[in-house]
Amino acid sequence: MAIGWNFPSNNYGTLNGIGEAGIETFKGTPYRSLAREICQNSLDARMSEDKPVIVEFSYCEIPMSVVWGYGELKDAIENCLDFWKKQKNKKTVDFFRKAVKVIRQETIPILRISDFHTTGLLGSAQDYNTPWQNLVKASGVSDKGDGLGGSFGIGKSAPFACSDLRCVFYATRDKEGIEATQGIARLVSFAVKDRAAKNGFFKKEQDMLTTGIGYYGEMVKNRAIPECRTLDRDFLRKKTGTDVFVLGFKNQKDWEKEIIASALDDFLISIYFDYLVVKIGETIISKKTLPRMVEEFKEIAPMAYNYYQVLVSPDTDVREEDYGDLGAVRLYILVQNGLHRGILMSRSNGMKVFDQKNFPSAIQFAGICILKDKRINSYFKEMENPRHDAWEPERHSQPGEAKKTRQGLFRYMKEAVLELGRRTTAEAVDAEGMGEYLPDEEIPDNQGQNHEDITDVTKTIDLNLSSLQYGQKGFEFVSGGQEESTEEEMGESEEMYFGGKGRKDYGEEQPNMTEGGEGYGAGPGMGPGVNGNGVNPVWGGEPSKGEKAKVRKRVEIHTMSVRLILLDERRNRYRLSFIPERTAGNAYLELNLSGEQGSLTVNTSQAVDCTTKEPLISKDNLIYIQDIAISGKRTVEFNLDYGEKSSLEVRLYGYKA
Repeated sequence: MAIGWNFPSNNYGTLNGIGEAGIETFKGTPYRSLAREICQNSLDARMSEDKPVIVEFSYCEIPMSVVWGYGELKDAIENCLDFWKKQKNKKTVDFFRKAVKVIRQETIPILRISDFHTTGLLGSAQDYNTPWQNLVKASGVSDKGDGLGGSFGIGKSAPFACSDLRCVFYATRDKEGIEATQGIARLVSFAVKDRAAKNGFFKKEQDMLTTGIGYYGEMVKNRAIPECRTLDRDFLRKKTGTDVFVLGFKNQKDWEKEIIASALDDFLISIYFDYLVVKIGETIISKKTLPRMVEEFKEIAPMAYNYYQVLVSPDTDVREEDYGDLGAVRLYILVQNGLHRGILMSRSNGMKVFDQKNFPSAIQFAGICILKDKRINSYFKEMENPRHDAWEPERHSQPGEAKKTRQGLFRYMKEAVLELGRRTTAEAVDAEGMGEYLPDEEIPDNQGQNHEDITDVTKTIDLNLSSLQYGQKGFEFVSGGQEESTEEEMGESEEMYFGGKGRKDYGEEQPNMTEGGEGYGAGPGMGPGVNGNGVNPVWGGEPSKGEKAKVRKRVEIHTMSVRLILLDERRNRYRLSFIPERTAGNAYLELNLSGEQGSLTVNTSQAVDCTTKEPLISKDNLIYIQDIAISGKRTVEFNLDYGEKSSLEVRLYGYKA
């Protein structure tokens, strides 16, 4: 049986260029994508639950002369360059100029990727619909069942994105004792030259073009060689498993660190529960070495460092719930200062799908959500995009139901975070360092209870705050407009968590007008509008200019007395009264949350001067006030866009523009 490279004819059909969709998908992060796809495939082929899968990444250089079918591959690459020069396609020509230089060298770099304690690639002796054939010869095909990883069949392109030749060899010894080796070169369509036809290479009509995809193996039917071969002279497979040889490996700086980062970020759960061991050169990442690895590489894998604290902390709350009839979900949550406020969404095998972020709360926490049962894994897998790093309900066979199911899971996680956050957040709201309280009229809350006491000493004010208000996280302030968060980032619709488009507010004593830019015009959520000159803006040296203020110097103005009252529990509306110790023409109040979770800024909105009844400019955690006079009582009302219990720091600053 003749063995060699075969590039099938396109039969005067499609001309295939360099922009192959599968390879382009992974070019942005080639090494991380390689590690993610390889480890996913190996976990899916795990032999038994008694031993972890081992995946090994090993770099070497070998003489070009020992590469199988070297001469034929070299001719094909040179033909690609010659043909596409005539087409004047710069991108293609640039790629193959480099490829020609690589293939003409005396030695060539190779990355060998081998797995152990797996079933190997089954079905190499069959023609269709087997793990071997779907990996090596199929396009857009996956045979993976429920709960397994890839479902689009494009993950096989990741190794090619790491090759300067777009050439990969596969070898396997499967659990049935069957062996196979085959090479794949995913090049571009090219014409067969006379010299190639004369020496018998290709054996096609001289004006015929190839598809661009070539196969090294038995040339009849492009079948695999029934042997498990190796290109690494220091490695010979003796047990079941699969080897991938990336020919012409792009040996760029820090490729090992990129693969280490992917192993830690994407497979932390798999490694922690001893499903997976990853070896990168001399580095071994296993359950035993994990504590040292997350510490050593926390700069390149900070998310893994955070999630590892969740796994090992005695303070982590672990709960497991049946999610309808889909099966169990296990949720780990750790509320702790300094954590990144995200939840790792994991399959049952421990592979991360994505990080759920943008939780509408300032609680500092980290969490892990594992889909435990086969059915729920299958259900959410149907929503995954081709890169397997997001859930998109529109991909599901029942998109409407899938969207509600996804939202329900996110809501469950959010409620768990808020519940735990309340246990660890300060139970009082107090205005710190502001002096004694002023007498003022009593204003009852929604329950008809009095929240005030007149006293001679500083004390805390106990407030029963309402449930979380979501409006403050809908956009990020930018010059000249708003920048909306995406639905994928938020997990649920913008309307549900972050408010829809802005609207007029006719509550309280005075409506907030939009035409003059005095209030809360078009834009996401309930934040302040940015259009118009405004009535009392301070975005400039003169309050009437309507330009942004340039604070050249600020001085803290201490206060002799202060009173903070909750006016409206539902809207989180407050009244703050204070007496300044100094006079200032321009001033602003600065509000910060202060509690067990550290100091954080909090957004304010709908601020009003209670003396003049005029709206005040508020941006982020600042409320701007004019004409501060020593010993003159001032009272402002505002909404606090935060619904959790915490301490409130209030400071007053005078400034020069």
